[in-house]
Amino acid sequence: MKKVLIIQRLLPHYRADFFNRLKQKLDAQGVELTLLYGKDEKSAKKDEVEISWATYIPTRTFHLGKIELFWQPGLDYLKDKELVIIEQANKNLINYLLIARRQFTNQKIAYWGHGRNRQTQEDSFRNSFKKFFINQCDWWFAYTQQVKDFLVSQSFPQDKITCVQNAVDTSGMLKQYATVSDESLTQLRNELGISETDQVAIFCGGIYKEKRISFLIEACDLIKKSIPNFHIVVVGSGTDAHLVTEAAQSRKWIHYVGPKFGIEKVKHFKISSLFLMPGLLGLAVLDSFALQTPTITTTYPYHSPEIEYLEHNINGIITEDNVQAYANAVVELLQADDQRKKLVEGCRISAGKYTVEQMAENFANGIIKCLQ
Repeated sequence: MKKVLIIQRLLPHYRADFFNRLKQKLDAQGVELTLLYGKDEKSAKKDEVEISWATYIPTRTFHLGKIELFWQPGLDYLKDKELVIIEQANKNLINYLLIARRQFTNQKIAYWGHGRNRQTQEDSFRNSFKKFFINQCDWWFAYTQQVKDFLVSQSFPQDKITCVQNAVDTSGMLKQYATVSDESLTQLRNELGISETDQVAIFCGGIYKEKRISFLIEACDLIKKSIPNFHIVVVGSGTDAHLVTEAAQSRKWIHYVGPKFGIEKVKHFKISSLFLMPGLLGLAVLDSFALQTPTITTTYPYHSPEIEYLEHNINGIITEDNVQAYANAVVELLQADDQRKKLVEGCRISAGKYTVEQMAENFANGIIKCLQ
């Protein structure tokens, strides 16, 4: 039986279903999967989980000036593994040891990631550093097709890249969406002080600098002037959560509810007509597809790779990157029911295309090809 090791610095809740499915698929093909993961004890997101069959190893943090570096003591788990899959992350020290060992062993190394840091300039030091190591592996698991295209442009062999089509459990969310009762939605509205005739939008995700909370609040102030019965529900947590709580103190129509998962998150989406995300958009776009709540975002230059799933005027809206244009687009959609219904239909179609089932299938196939 061939053996594969995946090393993850963190294990966020949205990855649990993927890893369980991947293990099942590999087991069926006679491949043993070991998963090592760490935790961020200081994380403000509060979204990490555990998996019973995976192995937790404490992560040690070092500081080089303002730079954080992470060491995961997983060397004992490298023995007898034909393939080790690591995150393409400059800060993960074990990566450099594995790259060095690769020259002296038959053990294959694969990267899994974005190819570049999309939250900084292309010619930044971080991206130059990433590019230096981009070909120092035997295989690549690219998040999306555009990531694969970028890797090919950096001279990595196309036939050694698997496009995994990064996803979350949209099927599970669709099932939960269908089971939510009208009574539970009425109860939630009553708890929040929102009537059935009010216009409601939602923000859901990590609340940190790149999400542009100040932009969101400023846009919502403009929306409120045009639509007096407008409300926004803010779901999530993070370092900038104080901006939401401070804004909500003087705006009774801003409802900050903290992090929500599973059926509770679904209910908050189901009372909302639009998903507002003017800053960094990533996997959350799949929440909007599965929960039939079209995303409104901007041409912000630092989105995650999953922005390519959003098709303007098909399953969401991408506006100019300014507050007034963003607010105008939201107002227009809230007042144009036919256009919003068209986007909702686009969300339904996209939810069936980007699934964790397909991601696990793609990833498993890539592992098998790499091992051959």
